[in-house]
Amino acid sequence: MHRSLTLAAWLSAPLLAAFMTCAAPAVAAEPAPTAIAVPDYTVFVDPPTSFVFVKLPQGWKFVGSAEGRLPQPLPAHVVTRLLPVEAR
Repeated sequence: MHRSLTLAAWLSAPLLAAFMTCAAPAVAAEPAPTAIAVPDYTVFVDPPTSFVFVKLPQGWKFVGSAEGRLPQPLPAHVVTRLLPVEAR
């Protein structure tokens, strides 16, 4: 079986290589946001969805939705943000 390459295939490989050479360092230069370290048995409430999670020693566990059952304001020990606030 003989395959013939199209003009698009001949052009796309060098263009992709050039893009990756130029764009990869710029993308890699931005550090990924690191999650805030929280102790085990921390309760996390996702404000937009009202989903409740608990951090167990094995990892995060979804425990349900608290739609309409959350006190306002939430207690101080309940976490609603796991990423640090970005400085502007």
